[in-house]
This record gives sequence, C-alpha cells and structure tokens, in this order.
Amino acid sequence: MPPILKATIGFLATLAAAWIWHGPLGHGEALVDRLEGEARAAVARSWLTGISVSLGHDPLDRNATLSGKANDIQREGLGSGPGISDYVREVEGLASVRWADEPSLERRALPLLAETMILTALAYLIGLGLGALLWGRRRREGFD
Repeated sequence: MPPILKATIGFLATLAAAWIWHGPLGHGEALVDRLEGEARAAVARSWLTGISVSLGHDPLDRNATLSGKANDIQREGLGSGPGISDYVREVEGLASVRWADEPSLERRALPLLAETMILTALAYLIGLGLGALLWGRRRREGFD
C-alpha cells in the first residue's frame, strides 16, 4: 500500500473519530451546556434580574448572547467596575459576548464542529510531520 494512501486513511479515520466524539457521543453538546451554565452563574453574580444568556445550539457554538433590560453602565461597567458583559467574558472557553439588541460588530466564531475538525486535522498533520522528521525512512547503505 502506498504511503500517501496510508496517511490519507489515517487522516480520515482521525476526522471520523473527532466527529463521533463531538456529535454522537455528545461531548460537543456537553461543552456548550457547561459554558452556558458558567455564563449564567456569571450573570447571577451581577445581582441584576431579568438578564438571560444563551449559546448557539443549532449549530453548536461558543458565542454568548445576552438579553434583558440593562443600561450601558450595567452592560459594560464604568471605570474599574465591571459590567455584566465583563463577568461573562471571564468565562474560559467563550469565543465572544454580545447583546441581542445590538448589532454584531465582531466576526462570529466558527461552529464548534468546524473548530474540532480543524484542530484535529492540525494535530494529525503535526504528528505526521514530526513522525516523518524523527523516524523517517532509513537511508540505504550501498548500491542496489
């Protein structure tokens, strides 16, 4: 079997394993649910009522969208006093935080499945490159 075919089969198997981990096994949904719970806890620290936070579930993503009645100072804080958005931005793993009634000025993050596939492909290719560099083909000794 040619080496390129072996590498391609390994690459496709790696992507399939990442998709199974993310989708059918439910780890992508679990990550989004955990991030959403942590973001809700961060909103609760602000002591304001009527503020809700949600993350994308179709497709899964790490973008937090806040909604509810809050003025600019409550949303973004004043001076060294943090606002609700600052509390939510402290949650590790979120890609962006925005309010539902404000236009989105920043670029939205990729869906979680796309992020997973890109990182998996990158890890596979780095491993393949390191393997070739460290344990590549042996040099032949002599003339054949």
